[in-house]
Amino acid sequence: MNRDIKAIRWFIKTQLLKDPFNPGYATFKVTSRCNLHCTFCNPEYYNGELGEGSTETIKKIIDNLRDSSIVVLSFEGGEPTIRKDILELLEYAHDGSFYVMLTTNGYRLNDDEFLTKLADRIDFLHYSIDEYHWNVKALDTLCRFRQYGIKVNVQTVVTRYNLNKLEDKIKKVRECNYKILVLPAVDYPDAKVKLAPDPEQLYNVLSELKKKYSSTLNNSWGFIKALKGEYPKRLVSYAITIYPNGDLPYPDDINGEIVGNLSKEKLNDILKSPRVKELQRKMLENQAKFEYLHLQTASFNSLRDLAEYVKDMVKWRFTGKA
Repeated sequence: MNRDIKAIRWFIKTQLLKDPFNPGYATFKVTSRCNLHCTFCNPEYYNGELGEGSTETIKKIIDNLRDSSIVVLSFEGGEPTIRKDILELLEYAHDGSFYVMLTTNGYRLNDDEFLTKLADRIDFLHYSIDEYHWNVKALDTLCRFRQYGIKVNVQTVVTRYNLNKLEDKIKKVRECNYKILVLPAVDYPDAKVKLAPDPEQLYNVLSELKKKYSSTLNNSWGFIKALKGEYPKRLVSYAITIYPNGDLPYPDDINGEIVGNLSKEKLNDILKSPRVKELQRKMLENQAKFEYLHLQTASFNSLRDLAEYVKDMVKWRFTGKA
């Protein structure tokens, strides 16, 4: 199905028919191997524990998503560019069924041939840049991606130790007319080092930066307000996570459980199961416990917030400028 038609159908179902569980965004972790072992990351996402589906398995998962409500398909990991077939997989997904994203720590982004081919296979590049990826200097040469026609959304992890450096990063991204998304570090239960920023302090910083750099800072007001406990009246599940073998943890990979496998079943069929319906009911009861992607997209329940977001993204899509 054409991605623009999907987006219109998604709008009708979520905004007009008020369906709170109509996912439009999929985080597809195509590998759990990574060349880095970042302190803030869940070890499952870099030590290979979640495995890695074959080329044909990944393609089958993509096939089983095509006629679903998923509009944005984000290839993530681990480090997805570790896969030798990553360009093949991106090309397979980029047939007009999805807006395709690639999230990377950038270690292959100095390869001119790779970048030239990548530009034809993705709509947006999510480039993880922060102190914990040891690549902050990449902000100084960020504008070079314009020569390839690549639209870049910088993804930066903020901790209690680098929160004061956030505005400088936003300024550098703004110079290139790109966007930046702030991800607060999460202290996993077994984490030896506590990095999560204080929610109130993060709220104060992000709310001021959002006012100052609105179109550059990609965090939604819904997410920012949630930092101080202002949750939407009804939390929604507009995002899903997919593991490398096709397993679907629902409603997310922190609080959820495996409800099906997308290499064997279509997403639409999985979401109709009684167990999924029960998990959705529990999510509505315990909305404050759920993770970033839900809070980030929950603001789309507000037509005003959605209109502002869509306006910025349409401008970015057709002009390449935030």
